[in-house]
Amino acid sequence: MELRSFLELNEGMALRFIVDCLQAVEMNWSFEDKRAESLSILIEVLTWAGLHRSEKVRELTTLPQRIPADPSYHQYMTLVAPIERAFGRGVTDPDILARSSDRDEAIGQVLPLVLVVDNLRSAFNVGSIFRISECFGVSHLYLCGYTATPEQDKLKKASMGTDSLQAWSWEPHSKDVLAKLKADGYRIYALETSEQAKNIQQFKFPKEPTALVFGNERFGIENNLMELCDGVLEIPCQGRKNSLNVAVSLGIACYEWRSQYLT
Repeated sequence: MELRSFLELNEGMALRFIVDCLQAVEMNWSFEDKRAESLSILIEVLTWAGLHRSEKVRELTTLPQRIPADPSYHQYMTLVAPIERAFGRGVTDPDILARSSDRDEAIGQVLPLVLVVDNLRSAFNVGSIFRISECFGVSHLYLCGYTATPEQDKLKKASMGTDSLQAWSWEPHSKDVLAKLKADGYRIYALETSEQAKNIQQFKFPKEPTALVFGNERFGIENNLMELCDGVLEIPCQGRKNSLNVAVSLGIACYEWRSQYLT
């Protein structure tokens, strides 16, 4: 974009363009030449901002004075908050880019752990579950009922690309999945807050193929599914709330199972 075209943008579009330039720098941070080029474009656009008719856009023109010519990542980040505040947005989890490159191959084996996710409404939660599953070596992810699937954009964004790395399938009925897993010799545990639930920190998982079951964000796991489980586990909480977000709970449970299995 040239200066004249930038000055013709309205306030919202000008701020959007600046945010796009900002994100381009972050995406290219690990590549020195691309980083320098992207940073140069961002600085030039922020200089143009001083000529814009919008006061909010003009206020950004002093930001380059905060950083040296070859800034560290920490120094560069001092530009981020003022620009995003001006644009009226905060950083969400999928916006946060890892500063180190992902591995070409997984460093560990796929483990005999499967996850059964029953009727989760939130595509963002399911996207996070894909990412957690791939990170912890889950062998298969069963998405059941009306649980979101990777065709949804929000899920794909939250999964950070792991929707194409993690083995998964959609199944209409969780009950049928659990029945098959039980027939195949899996030990099945529900993660749920209930009177009979055992503290997951004190529970010793058998070193056998295991399925962990997670239910709807609001209503939890249905009774007919609980009856097929070998046990019920819960994550102890000490605040007023007695439960965690389902993706957070799933991450804790996977970590605990994996830690026990590998030791």
